[in-house]
Amino acid sequence: MRSAIISTFFLFLLFANSIFAQQAQVVDTLINMGTHQINFSIIKGKGTPILFESGASNDGTVWKPIIHQIHEITGATIITYDRAGFGKSSINMQNKDLASHGIMAGIQDLEEGLKRLGFNKKIMLISHSYGGYFTYLYASRNPKKVQSIVGIDIVHDYHAEGFAQKLVDRMQAKIDAWETDNLGMYYLLSTLTESAQIMTTLKIPDHIPVVDILMSSNFGSNQEETDRWITCHKNFVDTHPNATGIYAEITDHYIWRDNPSLIINAIVNTYATYSNKKTALAVYKRGLSYATEASNFDHKNAYSENQINTWGYFVLESGDIPQAIAIFELNTKLYPESFNVYDSYGEVLLAADRKEEALAMYKKSVEINPENTNGIKMIAEILK
Repeated sequence: MRSAIISTFFLFLLFANSIFAQQAQVVDTLINMGTHQINFSIIKGKGTPILFESGASNDGTVWKPIIHQIHEITGATIITYDRAGFGKSSINMQNKDLASHGIMAGIQDLEEGLKRLGFNKKIMLISHSYGGYFTYLYASRNPKKVQSIVGIDIVHDYHAEGFAQKLVDRMQAKIDAWETDNLGMYYLLSTLTESAQIMTTLKIPDHIPVVDILMSSNFGSNQEETDRWITCHKNFVDTHPNATGIYAEITDHYIWRDNPSLIINAIVNTYATYSNKKTALAVYKRGLSYATEASNFDHKNAYSENQINTWGYFVLESGDIPQAIAIFELNTKLYPESFNVYDSYGEVLLAADRKEEALAMYKKSVEINPENTNGIKMIAEILK
């Protein structure tokens, strides 16, 4: 039976590293911007490419724990990159004017780099923390190019209302030291107040679907900062008409390190949901393969009940009944105490004209939930 409720958060356990042993090749490309070079790392694939935007102090390698899995499941091109002054990207040493190193210069680097690499059409955006500013900027400047967004504990408007200046004041000694040995962080924080002001004028266009994932740990140095962080995320989800909020339990700011399966699933599901039917079907099938392998490896749940159920009906409607049977059977093994998984399994077995097995599944469903009216109805129809 189809669930009327889609969970807004999932509790996943870790994928076993051994099932992702084969990894696609990552190709680094330096794009010459005239005064500096920006490094892009690419895993080639097909369909809508997925761009990963890292947080304030990170370069593109921070995404290494999950990008290969996402590439294998979606088949998409994966793009990570290092902003100026981070990782393998150099920084403009000819001009020390702060305006030449602010967030607008950064977004221009990104746009120019994507254009030169041939990624100038639809794209999916994944961002973390401060990288959320770049997501806001790119989406507002290129609203027709963004397919969907997954924000992983991103800043939203957290730094507005003087919070940027408070952070800068608190870190001024470090900022002064970074002028000599870490220009990326020096310019990022020296222009943070200006960046925060720019963000107050922007919004992610309403037509773009956004999954907003919030960590469960405290943020900042005190309760006021934590409360503000939570409020910013809540306000975004409440006011953006295409936003879905996910609360990532027992995680810190780098959510994919604590619960990679949650982030992989959120990205894969979002990618499939807004892809064409052929691409979505392929993604769901590959996702099922990973879910099955992960479950067989450590007998734990890699995907939510509703997630697998949704995949099953999608495959069933495509006409692939044997594959749909495999999906719904997997759900009964992962969630044996759920009446709904047996109801759905009974439905697909009935579609395959396996009436006795379908009857057994419906009976099991009603045994778990005597108020399952659909199961009661189907039992009566089969017994006719």
